[in-house]
This record gives sequence, structure tokens and C-alpha cells, in this order.
Amino acid sequence: MSILWRLFDKLLDIMAGLAGVVLVVIVAAVCYTIFMRFFFQQTTIWIMQTTEYGLLWIVFLVTTWLLREGGHISNDIIYSRLNQKAKSYLDSIMFTIGGLVCAIMVYFGTIYTHECIVNSVTDVRAVTVPKALVFVIIPFGSLLLVIQFFRMAWGRFNDIKGGR
Repeated sequence: MSILWRLFDKLLDIMAGLAGVVLVVIVAAVCYTIFMRFFFQQTTIWIMQTTEYGLLWIVFLVTTWLLREGGHISNDIIYSRLNQKAKSYLDSIMFTIGGLVCAIMVYFGTIYTHECIVNSVTDVRAVTVPKALVFVIIPFGSLLLVIQFFRMAWGRFNDIKGGR
């Protein structure tokens, strides 16, 4: 199982790196279109559309990595007043709820992506793009979140069982 988790963590690291690359490309594209508009009074119409897609992909590429690293925001007004055992119980409950919510996102994201594939739905704007290519990241990224949330919940359950 340890090898499986190391591979999973490596996948998350690669996806976070890819999200960084996508962000750099978005910044470069926006700078390019600003430069072109300012100096040549011309713009590239596809940059806004691809930037929107890129931002969606960044979110689902990096969210699981951020969860693993503990980088999400949290409100610890009550949490800071709890003892370690109560914190572990609360964490395990919250991680389980997070995993269930992401499982719902996997379900509906898969249904929508499947409908886009079956019906050949495209996004017709500056560039015609199959919507399935845009939205396939939602069920995939959500599935990784489900795995990570339940992994963390299981760790907290083990902490409780072990008396930590």
C-alpha cells in the first residue's frame, strides 16, 4: 500500500507542477494580448476563452495537492479550544463529509462529461472546443479529492484507535 500512496503523491506533485505551467502560460498569453492591444490596436480573441479553461483546470489540478499539504483555509475558533482527541474526531468527520461531497461532484461531473461526449457538445466561441475536453477535469480532480479526503479520514480514525 505504501507504494500506491507514493505513486498517488507523485501524481499530485506532477499535477501541481502542471497547474503551475498552465498559470505561467495564462499570464504570458494575457501579457501578450495586452501588449498587442496597446501597441498595435489588435487583440487575440482566443485568449479569454483559453484563460477561462486554464483557470478551471488549475483548480482541479492543484486542489488535491493543496489538501494534502494542509494549505486550505480553516476557521479554528472552536478547533483551537479542543483537546487532541476531540480534534481527531472532528477532523475525521469533516474529512469524511468532504469526501462524500467530492464523490457527488464525481458523479455529476461524470454524467455531464458523458453527455457532452455522447451528444458531441461543443463550446462555440472564438475557438470551437468539445466541452468534454474542458470538463473532464472535474470528475477526475474530484475523484482524487475523494481519495485524499478518505485517506486523511482513515489516518485520523487510526489516530483515534491508537489513542493519539
